[in-house]
Amino acid sequence: MKKFFIKICKLLGYEILDQNNFSSPTLGKELNEELSILNEKSIVLPLGEVKITKKVNSILIILRMNTDIEIWDQNRRRLFEYPKIEYTKRSLNSLIKSINFLKNKYPTINVKTIIIDDNSSTQNLNIIKKVIDKNNIEIINLDYSKYKKIILEQKK
Repeated sequence: MKKFFIKICKLLGYEILDQNNFSSPTLGKELNEELSILNEKSIVLPLGEVKITKKVNSILIILRMNTDIEIWDQNRRRLFEYPKIEYTKRSLNSLIKSINFLKNKYPTINVKTIIIDDNSSTQNLNIIKKVIDKNNIEIINLDYSKYKKIILEQKK
């Protein structure tokens, strides 16, 4: 009876969970395994399978940063009160690790990363360049003159 129920669920496109052993009998996988298949289907529990109609060939990551302003539009300090460049370095290292993981797992997907720098100091930019060295990440300096007519002047 259980096998028959599983077959009916598969035919209808539903995924079921066995909560006794945390597995998906319709997929034949444990729940700690990757259930989705890149560019084919996404498994959304408990809703079931979603067919992917538009294939992912490339990813563009755009990161805007300013390592000198503490927190944009806020008057408070950071939780651990380290210099902002430290948070930036850690975030970039994490992003680089994630990109490398993606490239190893899915080598056919092209990843391009652009950092748009919003007036960081030269010293901080040099630190960032060391972090991204050999990682094919481009840094573009934000040119305010292009946007002077639409950017409101900040008081701080």
